[in-house]
Amino acid sequence: MVLGTSRALSNVTLCKKTNYGTCECSSSHLLLLERLAQESASIVELTLGKGLAYVLDSFIMSLVDSSTTTCGTGDHLKHLTLGEACLEVSNSDPVNNLQLWAQAVECYKCPPWPYLTLAPTTSQALVVNTTYPTELFIRNKDGSDLHTFFYHFGEYGTYQLGINTNNVTQVKILHKAQNEFLPLITAAIFFFMLVFVWQCAKFLVRRMNVPCSPRAVRSHVVDEHSPLLVAASGSESSPSTSQSLPPSVESSSQVTVPDSMRQGGRLQSLDTFRGIAIVVMIFVNYGGAKYYFFSHARWNGLTVADLVFPWFMWIMGVSLIFSVRSQLKRTTKRYRMVLKILKRCIILFALGLFINSENGHNYIPTFRIMGVLQRFSICYFITALMEVYFMNPQESPEYVWYWKIRDIVRSGVQWVITVVLVVIHSVITFSLSVPGCPTGYLGPGGLHDGGQYGNCTGGAAGYVDKMILGEAHMYSHPTCRIIYNSDEPYDPEGFLGILTTVLTVQLGAAAGRIIITYQDHGSRVKRWMAWGASCGMLAGFICGWRKEGGPIPVNKNLWSLSFVLTTACFAFLLLSFLYLVIDKWKWWSGNPFRYPGMNAILLYVGHEVCNGLFPWFWEPVKQYHAYFLLMNLWGTSIWVIVAYLCHRRKLYISV
Repeated sequence: MVLGTSRALSNVTLCKKTNYGTCECSSSHLLLLERLAQESASIVELTLGKGLAYVLDSFIMSLVDSSTTTCGTGDHLKHLTLGEACLEVSNSDPVNNLQLWAQAVECYKCPPWPYLTLAPTTSQALVVNTTYPTELFIRNKDGSDLHTFFYHFGEYGTYQLGINTNNVTQVKILHKAQNEFLPLITAAIFFFMLVFVWQCAKFLVRRMNVPCSPRAVRSHVVDEHSPLLVAASGSESSPSTSQSLPPSVESSSQVTVPDSMRQGGRLQSLDTFRGIAIVVMIFVNYGGAKYYFFSHARWNGLTVADLVFPWFMWIMGVSLIFSVRSQLKRTTKRYRMVLKILKRCIILFALGLFINSENGHNYIPTFRIMGVLQRFSICYFITALMEVYFMNPQESPEYVWYWKIRDIVRSGVQWVITVVLVVIHSVITFSLSVPGCPTGYLGPGGLHDGGQYGNCTGGAAGYVDKMILGEAHMYSHPTCRIIYNSDEPYDPEGFLGILTTVLTVQLGAAAGRIIITYQDHGSRVKRWMAWGASCGMLAGFICGWRKEGGPIPVNKNLWSLSFVLTTACFAFLLLSFLYLVIDKWKWWSGNPFRYPGMNAILLYVGHEVCNGLFPWFWEPVKQYHAYFLLMNLWGTSIWVIVAYLCHRRKLYISV
C-alpha cells in the first residue's frame, strides 16, 4: 500500500533519440539546461525577489527537466507518479530492530499500516503519499510505540528520516518538492490576460463603430445595460421568464416582471450558474489535472468536485418552477403535464443507462443500473408531480398576514411531503438492522473503525441497494477504496439518497418561487441570502461543525442531510452573487459560461461519450500537473466553444 508520494533524484543518462522515438537524457544537455534555469532565476532574484525567483525556477525546471523520477536503488527502484514522494529512513540504533508504521490522516479511525522493519545501522527508501498529511509511528520489535509524529510530504520531494530507540531526528529535505500549484496560478493568469485582451478589443471596436455624438453615446450606454431577462433565441418580443434544465422549455407570456426586467425570456444569472456547474463538471470528469480537490472526497468532507452534482439538482428545482407555472397559466391539462414529465424522465433514465455502457461496461449480468442522470430522472419526477398538483397557477393579489413569506406558506404541502421523505430517510438510516454492522453505521467500511466493519460500506444505504439491485449491478469503484481499502461495491447514486436529493431540488424550487413571487432585486437577494445562511447554520449544527465525528457528517456518497444543506447554502449564495453582478448591476454578461448553461444536456452527454478520445485526451509526456492541466483545460475549452457555436446557430438540445 502506498502511503504517500516521494521523489528521488535519478541517475542522469545520455539524451539521444532512440529507434522508438523516445528520448534518453544526456548529463551534458541536462546540466546546461539546469545552469540556464539557475542563471535566469538568479537574475530575477536580484531584481524581483526570492519568491518570484523560486516560482520561475520551478516552472522552468518542470518544462526542461527530463530526468526520470525514481525512489530507491537496485531491486527497490520505483518510478514515482503524481502524489508521491521519497522518504529515506535510517536506523542509527546499533542494537535494536525498529519498525516504521504510518497512515494517512484522511483515513479516519484507521489502524496504522506497517511499512518496513530496519535492522540496526541500516537504511531504506520508501514511497510516501503527499496528498494528505501522514502520521508516522516508530515501534520496537514487540510493537510498542516509541515515537509518533505528523508530517506532510511534498510532491516529488526527497526526504530523510533518522530513527533510533531514544529519539527521532527532524525530517531533512534532500530535494525540495515541486510547487504543484504553480500550473494553476499560471493558468489563472493566462485566462485573466485572455479576458483582459478580449475586453479591450471589444471596447476598441465599440469606440470605432459608435459616432462621436452625445445622443449616440447615450444610446450606446442604454444598450450596454441590457434588461434583466433576455430571450434565449435572441428575440426581445416576449416578456416571459422561462427557465429549465433544457433551454427549450416553454414559458408563459403572463408572468409578471418589473419594468426593468421586461424584454426577454431567460434569466442570465441562472444560465451562467448552470454553465459554471457544467464546465466544472467536465473539467473534473476529465481528471481535474490530478489535483485532489478536483476529485471527490474519499468519504466524509467536501471538495470542488462534490459541489457540481447537487448544484445541478438545485438549479433543476429553480427551473422547474418556471416550467410548471407557465404551463398552468396556459391552462394545460394536468394529466398532459404529467405525461410530458414522465416522457422526459424516461429519456433521462435511458440516457443514463447509455452512458453507463460506455467503455465496454455493457455486460448485462454486471451492468450498473443507477447513475447521475438516473438520479436526475427520479428526483425530477417526484418534485414535478408535487408542483403540478399543488402549485397555484395564479398569484393572489390580496394581502394576507403571511404576505412577506407567502412563497413558503403557499408551498406548504410540497414542504410537508419533502420533510416526510427526509424523515423516512433518517429513520431507515439510523434504525435499519444491517447484518454484521452496527445500527446507524455511516462509515466507509474497510479500515474504518479498526477494520471491524469492513463489509459495511454505507451502512443502511449500501444494504438497501444490495437488496434491490444486487451487488453485481452496483458501482464497484467507490471513492473510499483508495484510502480505506474497502472492496465492497457501493453506489453513490443509490436509492436511499433519492429521498434527501428531493430536498436539494425542493430548496432550488424555493429559490424559483422567490423569483416569480417577489419582483424587486432587493427582496429576491435578501431572501436568497437568508435561505443560504439558514441552510449553512443548520448544516453546521448537524455535522458538529467538523469534517469527522459529527452526528451526520457532510458526505456526498450518502447524500447526507448536512451535505444537502451545505451545498444548497453555497448555491443560494452563488446565485445571489451572480444575480447582482449580471442581472442587477450589469457588470458581466455571464459569457462564456452562459453558452454551456443553455445546452447542458448536449455538453454532459457529449463529454461523457468523448471521454478518452483525441483531441480531448492524449497521453501526457510526463507525470506533472502542468501537462494534465493543459490537457484538461483544452478538453473543457473545446466544449465551451461547441456550446458557443451551437448558440450562434440557435441549436439547443433538450429532453
